[in-house]
Amino acid sequence: MTFLKNSWSQHHIFLKNKELLDFQHKTLNCYNFVVAYHRDTKCFHGVLGIISPDFYTNRKIDKGEDVWLAIWKVDKSIAKSNSLGMDMLEYVEDEFSPRSISAIGINNTVALLYKLMGFQTKTMNQWFIPNRNIVESKLIVGDLPDLMCDSEVYSHSTIECGIEQENELQIFLSKNKAKRTFRYIVERYLNHPSYKYLIYAIVKADSNIHAVVVGRKVSANGASAFRLTELFYELDCALDVKDGLIEIMVQKGYEYIDFLEYGFDVKALVSSGFIQCSDNLFVPHFFEPFDADRQEVKIAFRSKEPFSCTKGDSDLDRPNHG
Repeated sequence: MTFLKNSWSQHHIFLKNKELLDFQHKTLNCYNFVVAYHRDTKCFHGVLGIISPDFYTNRKIDKGEDVWLAIWKVDKSIAKSNSLGMDMLEYVEDEFSPRSISAIGINNTVALLYKLMGFQTKTMNQWFIPNRNIVESKLIVGDLPDLMCDSEVYSHSTIECGIEQENELQIFLSKNKAKRTFRYIVERYLNHPSYKYLIYAIVKADSNIHAVVVGRKVSANGASAFRLTELFYELDCALDVKDGLIEIMVQKGYEYIDFLEYGFDVKALVSSGFIQCSDNLFVPHFFEPFDADRQEVKIAFRSKEPFSCTKGDSDLDRPNHG
């Protein structure tokens, strides 16, 4: 924390909220940080925070799983080595042999560094579904295409879920080979110390779950939206996803629902009613503080398998990010 205060910012959220620091990085007996410790001066010259999906359920990072990079900072004013940052990253790869290693929400300078290290660098896709019942947009920038107003007659029901639905939700996630388990969703989202996340299951008339979404409310300009951090659905049920998300918007009065992803099926998202953000039509990305301008979210990754991610991965979705 002293290193973050002196070398990053004295206003970093981890200095204000130790509960959030512990939630994101504390294991059973240590913190998930690689540090460059200078033996002579007895101080840190660099830190690299790491997270993984299993960390939230087991409070430890195992070999061979996905590793997400969080804070990565070298204090160049005191560091004795120009390769100190790369040395810490190489340690992570040697120590954990990750299936994939990724960083989300990086700037252009860091993206170039990742590229030089052999990572793929991409821009995440931001999508949104507008609430057609709201006439005057306070958050959406640009003109929406002309479409008929969405019907309020649905052939399914959308259910807000909690731990009491664990069995049904885990069966759905397992059947669809989802990357996440229900226990991960509980520990990562429902038990979050700062944000209030909600889980919705979209259920058809046959009482079976066809989609599960996780997200939270964001607000600005006297309006609110629902930001998805996880989206799980059967590919042949895109219309059900669309109806379910519209139902949530109508009931809660959200101006739109948005989703930030990379590697998802584009046709399925379009069939689900999502519109991809462009320079002429987009929704904000930053809400803390609010910035109405369009923002691009860059990622870097190295993966042994086809790679996908959402805003909920890594540490992008936490208070006062950046």
